[in-house]
Amino acid sequence: MRPGPAQHEARRAAAACRHADPPAHHLARHERAVARRQRGQRGVRGRRAGARYRSPRGRPLDHREAVSDYLQDRLVAAVGDHYLIEEEIGRGGMAAVYRALDLRLNRHVAIKLLPPDLAFNADVKTRFLREAQMAAQLNHPNIVPIYAVDERDGVVYFVMALVEGMTLAQHLRDAPRSSFDEVRRVIGDVADALDYAHRKGVVHRDIKPDNIMLDRASGRTVVTDFGIARAAAGDSRLTVTGVAVGTPAYMSPEQALGERDVDGRSDIYSLGVVAYQMLTGEQPFKASNTPAMLVKHVSEAPQPIREQRLDAPDPIVRAVETALAKDPAARWPSGAAFRDAIRAAAPATAPSIPRVAQLSSTGFMQSPAVSPTPSPTAPGFFVLPPLPVGYGRDAWREWKDEVRARADDYRGQAPLSRRERRARSRDIRRLRCDDPARPLDERIAAFRRQLVGNVSTLALLFGVNMLTLPEFWWWLFPALAIGIGIARRWGNLWADGATLKQLFSRAQPAPPHGGWAPDQRMHQQRPASVALPAPPPPERALVSDAVLAGPHGAAVRRAMGDRIVIREVLAKLTPTERQMLPDIEPTVNALGDRIAALASTLHSLDADASGANLGALDQRIADMKKETQTAESGRRLALLERQRTTVHDLLTRRGQLLPQFESACMALQNLKLDLLKLRSAGIDAALGVVTSATQEARAISREIGHVLEAADEVRNL
Repeated sequence: MRPGPAQHEARRAAAACRHADPPAHHLARHERAVARRQRGQRGVRGRRAGARYRSPRGRPLDHREAVSDYLQDRLVAAVGDHYLIEEEIGRGGMAAVYRALDLRLNRHVAIKLLPPDLAFNADVKTRFLREAQMAAQLNHPNIVPIYAVDERDGVVYFVMALVEGMTLAQHLRDAPRSSFDEVRRVIGDVADALDYAHRKGVVHRDIKPDNIMLDRASGRTVVTDFGIARAAAGDSRLTVTGVAVGTPAYMSPEQALGERDVDGRSDIYSLGVVAYQMLTGEQPFKASNTPAMLVKHVSEAPQPIREQRLDAPDPIVRAVETALAKDPAARWPSGAAFRDAIRAAAPATAPSIPRVAQLSSTGFMQSPAVSPTPSPTAPGFFVLPPLPVGYGRDAWREWKDEVRARADDYRGQAPLSRRERRARSRDIRRLRCDDPARPLDERIAAFRRQLVGNVSTLALLFGVNMLTLPEFWWWLFPALAIGIGIARRWGNLWADGATLKQLFSRAQPAPPHGGWAPDQRMHQQRPASVALPAPPPPERALVSDAVLAGPHGAAVRRAMGDRIVIREVLAKLTPTERQMLPDIEPTVNALGDRIAALASTLHSLDADASGANLGALDQRIADMKKETQTAESGRRLALLERQRTTVHDLLTRRGQLLPQFESACMALQNLKLDLLKLRSAGIDAALGVVTSATQEARAISREIGHVLEAADEVRNL
């Protein structure tokens, strides 16, 4: 329970004369903590634990309350001469935070305590102290300052400034989607703080909303917990290959691969994930477990921001996409570059947007008290109208209309009615579906989603019709109107080369591996000044464009992406570790070449031999046999039978190659997953699994090689 105002005044007065008369209740608590520790050393703690850990009313404390009381007592015993511990204000997997009063300087501070299970580890304790001392050298308005770092009686802690406010995670739980001005301000401030820390040689390694604070008093965005993630990396789980350090949902690909030495661009990626969440209201990747989340960070591209928030400004979208590039070289080179890009997205009519000071009780952002209140008509400012005094529906409706009118004036547009806004939204959605500049597969996917929605609507109308007026089928009239729209959109797709097979097929081409590549229109809209030239896909060097456009193209792209991931993992191993896995690289190269060769062969067989061709030949042979036999008809019959035999052999061969093609793709994918497991779990733990997968891949590659060699010999006859 927090002390009241009267208790605070009494403690402040006692702190002023602490040398003459320390607070009696504080000394008593300090003595009780020391006595409990001494009893524990004599072995009495176990016999009296049940009686000691009870609430004032006699109710036994639960496990969390007991652990909290034990940690707080240890902290009081360690720092009781200088700090008055008031209450616990936060707890995580790496530290517990307490609110305290500095008795010497008479100010409130926050004390972060390393849990005993980590403090007992000498390596973790040394790292914690070293990282905290490095972070204490940081002096930036957007970084929480550290006042002291110390270890007493086995208690490892550091004292930092107390930030009154909320974390960004708490703010996002209340309002999942942030305004664009708030995204610019928060991400810009954090990027500026990271740029300063990176220039000082400090990498955060755990940027996430829980480590970003919104100060209620000053409106500043401050970053906390510099170096805590690296300190915890000194745990005994650390292997020669390294482990993934940080929070999985916000890890960079290099962190997910367990790299030991990451630079500031890893923090840029994590901050890009935070910006993505602020814009869309959800994280870019979702997974049921940590390994699946790490794999997605390494090999998958997130859903484009424009698909979840249509009104997102292009500069913000480009800035966040660049920060989320898989390759560190394709990201922003520094926090300053990311800061400048995100702040350059501000509207041209508002070069200086006032900083946010605090969150009001109503949840709206208010300006600092020291800044003058801008006029509603002043250019560059958007001010909410005063809230209605009453609670009537008409008053709130008028207030909302006033907000919309001011928003339209702020954007330099004429006020729109509700019907006009809805019509404009429908036009935007229809343009996104019918825009000829979009790739055909995206237009087909959008048409498929609209088709499902239209069919569901018609089914609902049919059910309502049958329940209300079954003798008059009025649902056919809206069905006719919807059908005309469907036919028109399908006609546009069919004119551009779409087929019914593509419409009902769910196969999607795998995204190219490497940097962020959301879709084609994003690259078309990106200016040349920030464009990231994409290298040609590696699969184009092995197979033709016709193969990539065929039914086996998606599998080839996926296999080439797996091969790139495997090469990257192998390149990041030490020479000693690569010597322990000597057969992986040649096996992967041979298997990738085999997959490309099989895809080309299957593509040729799909075009030359099919069940329809065989059926047509059988029909022609049957008709030929019914005709009068002559010398010419005999020769034609012999040619047809020979052709049928060839087609039958080709179909048999295709049936043999297709399972081998699928097995090769799965073997390459399994090898990639095993190598990712090796990077995160350690070389010793995953060596057997990787070796077994390599042997299986080599066996499959040899079998495919024999089949292809036999086919070449037959072709040369």
